[in-house]
Amino acid sequence: MALKLHSPLAAQRGMSYWGWLIVIAVFGFGLTIVSKLGPAYIDAHFVEEGLHSLSQNSGIREMSNTEIKRELDRFFTINNVRGEPTQSVKIIRGADSTLVSINYELRQPLFHNVDVVMKFDKQLNTAKPELCCEPLVDLEQFRKRDDY
Repeated sequence: MALKLHSPLAAQRGMSYWGWLIVIAVFGFGLTIVSKLGPAYIDAHFVEEGLHSLSQNSGIREMSNTEIKRELDRFFTINNVRGEPTQSVKIIRGADSTLVSINYELRQPLFHNVDVVMKFDKQLNTAKPELCCEPLVDLEQFRKRDDY
């Protein structure tokens, strides 16, 4: 019985057709995810930047709701943010602070009958501007009232 020795070149044949097909499929799926979901996350980044720029304004407590929305709209227009984030601006006035909330949900079709739901909740509380953009107040308690 003779032993058949494998040459080093025989062990280095590379990836097979199926291996390459799997690599291309995974890369294509990843590219699809990024191209479909990426714009929503870029908009969310600019929403956060808009709230940060608003927090730098020292006179935000004296500004009217219309002026605050106009300031945010100007920032959104410059940074090409459209749609749901611009329509979801809520301003709630308190005794010692103003809360600017941008809370929205996006549904993005991924492929065929599969959708991805993304939720974004950014808040600016003038009482704690250093904690900008993280939700500090649960707005569900205000949803029952129509004063915001």
